[in-house]
Amino acid sequence: MDSDEQAEDFDRLFRSTFRRVMAYCLRRLSETAAHDAVSEVYAVAWRKRRQLPDDEHEAALWLLGIARKVVANQTRGQRRWARLLRRVAEQPRSAVSSAETPELSEAMAGLSADKQELLRLAYWDDLSRADMAALYGISVAAVSTRLHRARQELRSRLATADAHGTKTRNETKVGTPHGKQ
Repeated sequence: MDSDEQAEDFDRLFRSTFRRVMAYCLRRLSETAAHDAVSEVYAVAWRKRRQLPDDEHEAALWLLGIARKVVANQTRGQRRWARLLRRVAEQPRSAVSSAETPELSEAMAGLSADKQELLRLAYWDDLSRADMAALYGISVAAVSTRLHRARQELRSRLATADAHGTKTRNETKVGTPHGKQ
């Protein structure tokens, strides 16, 4: 069977089973999650199409078996996400994020997205330069240079805000992230 025939067979299967698979998922998940689950069901089915039963009824049952596993995975993922949210909610805010002032927020907003991300990784997420280098796929020296430039621009923006009568607090001063190299 060539790929065009496989695609046509799969399209026929999709058309004949979509409502049933969607109804199965909707009975178990929210509407949005059900749509995601159905998409995943047919993606898995396409990857495993060589295992697809020839009988249409058996094929529909095979798809419902895949749907059962996809729904279970999504449900587990939702439980993990809820546990993570509870743990995060129980954590005290970090000293750096609680020190954020309107002046700092405004100065950060004036930076490029890349510089904002770099500063947040260093100060909010408390990553070392080595960790940031691994994340970006660049050298530690390149991270240090970029971080230095981002801090310089942030300092300049904070100084400009201060010169225009906006009082900045000591907490907004930017230095080396927690002594990490």
